Amino acid sequence: MTGDRRVRTWSRFQVIGLALLLLFIASSAEAAKWSRPYITSLEDSAFAAIETTPEGKKIRHLPHHDHTGKLDVPHLLSALGRIDQVKWLDPRNRATAERHLKDHLNEYRRALPDKSKTQSAQPEPRLER
Repeated sequence: MTGDRRVRTWSRFQVIGLALLLLFIASSAEAAKWSRPYITSLEDSAFAAIETTPEGKKIRHLPHHDHTGKLDVPHLLSALGRIDQVKWLDPRNRATAERHLKDHLNEYRRALPDKSKTQSAQPEPRLER
């Protein structure tokens, strides 16, 4: 009697999906290192959007630049992943913030080494919407 041994084969889409999931988890883990006091100390320009309540209180959403103003890619990816979780005062600000973050992602992608010129190119973050 022979046992039925089935080998699980993964489709190309499953492999890509798993790779994207691992990239997101890795970037989220890296992004989690910013403490609340650190985020509070950041300049307004570090955030994708700033809203003001009727009482005049500023609400800053989706930090993605560090204290020097440099783009932080793990936080950028995290911000893009969390954009639907934000409670917007004005829903139109969501589209503005998303456009801002995607512009940064496109700039980052353009700055990556050309894969045809180098064999050890960094993996490129991908955002599918």
